[in-house]
This record gives sequence, C-alpha cells and structure tokens, in this order.
Amino acid sequence: MPSTAFFVASILTIVFDQLTKFAIIKNIPWSHGNPTYHFGGENEPISIIDNFLYIVHITNEGAAWGILSGRTYLLTSIALIALVALWLFRKSLGFEHLWGRFALGIFAGGVVGNLIDRIRFGHVIDFIDVHLPLINYRWPAFNIADCGICIGVTIYIIAVLLGEQD
Repeated sequence: MPSTAFFVASILTIVFDQLTKFAIIKNIPWSHGNPTYHFGGENEPISIIDNFLYIVHITNEGAAWGILSGRTYLLTSIALIALVALWLFRKSLGFEHLWGRFALGIFAGGVVGNLIDRIRFGHVIDFIDVHLPLINYRWPAFNIADCGICIGVTIYIIAVLLGEQD
C-alpha cells in the first residue's frame, strides 16, 4: 500500500539532507588534524547565535553520541534492516493513516540520508552544533537526517497517542 505522503516525505528529507551536507563539504574545510568544532583553531565554527548555535563540519563514524564508532558495516546493516522492517511491518505500524505514512516517510528519509553518507564516505557528516550554556553542555553535532529521524519518531508517537485517522 504505497503512499504519496510516504515517498514525498522521504525524498524531501533525503534531498534536503544531502544538499545541506554538500554545502558543508564544499564550503567548510575539514581534516583529521584541523576540525572546525574547536574554538581558537584555524577553522572556526560559524556562529549563527553566539554561545548557542554554530555550523561546523565534523564526521561521525558511529551512531548518536558516537556510539559504535568505527562500526560502519554494523551500522549500515542496522539501517538496512530497519528500512526493510519498516516496509514489511508498515500496515501494523499505521501506514494506512496519513500521519503514519508522513511520519514513517520522514524517518525513512533520515535513515537513508545517513546511510548514503556511510556508504559514500564511511562516516556521517554532522554540522549543526548546539551549545547549552546554562548547563555548560555541548550537544553532539547532528544533521538534517538526524532531525528527520527524531521528528519522524515524534510525529509517529503523537499520532499514535492521539489515534489520528485519515
């Protein structure tokens, strides 16, 4: 039961993710010895909101927070299994409802966006850097695909809790 909402949400998420990563690669230098996320280095982060939001160019060979770093094949396999499971269990996941298709599409687009990076580069490109000065914490950098995964899951949970129907 394919859906336009699912495929449009997936494709838009993938395209936006890959375009932003392309812009980062082309415009912000990166090297192992000269990362852009250290203040005072040669390649400074780009400040969007001082002491809060920066654009950087870093890589992540792991999952969230660098978990399973260096396990590219394992993380690629997990992503592929998640996509196949999502498709196989789409009916029981609420794919017949518009919000379910939309949420699962954004989620799948995020998974594919990071999967493209892992296959292409062996790591994921992260560039959104958030600092939380009130608690003196720097959130691990992330990207549009990560946002898609989180937003997709959030919309899905809300839709399930509200019992959203078409």
